[in-house]
Amino acid sequence: MTTITLIAGGYSEASRLTALIQKADAYCHPRHINFQVVQVHQLNAEALITADFKHPDIVAAHLLVEQSAAVIVVTPTFKASYSGILKTFLDLLPSRILKGKPVLPLALGGSKGHLLMLKYALEPILSELGAEFIAHGTYITDNQVTKDFNNHYHINEEATSRIESSLTSLLNQVSQQQTILVN
Repeated sequence: MTTITLIAGGYSEASRLTALIQKADAYCHPRHINFQVVQVHQLNAEALITADFKHPDIVAAHLLVEQSAAVIVVTPTFKASYSGILKTFLDLLPSRILKGKPVLPLALGGSKGHLLMLKYALEPILSELGAEFIAHGTYITDNQVTKDFNNHYHINEEATSRIESSLTSLLNQVSQQQTILVN
């Protein structure tokens, strides 16, 4: 079974970013993909800040990424870049850990004015970690995600379509790579 790990660079599970995580999970689940999530904010804070590579939380998170066929990176946008907690975690990943793995960046921000952060802030660090295929990322704005009275998040139709297109591209790349490995 194919495994995809999503690295969530948010500061809480009670945020609009959760909608992106749930959308990716809902997309992967019917396709029989083992979908895992690393919630960076739930990792040991001291281990993150002191770069304790041997801490069990960090080792386990590295292992999830290492054993995945593909990786999705989800982040809120702050000051035209990805979150600081995500940067802290990515700095702890072994060099070249993303080599041979398709990667999909997804971001949520306050305005469309920061959508280039995917290309100019996030993609370079993913490339530095060895990513050779970075799927066309999706940036959505806060106003495209609503929360209902039951505290469930909903992504509007236009943003959902773009996210699903990016996920399709990622899964197609995974399928191509698996075909190459079999042959």
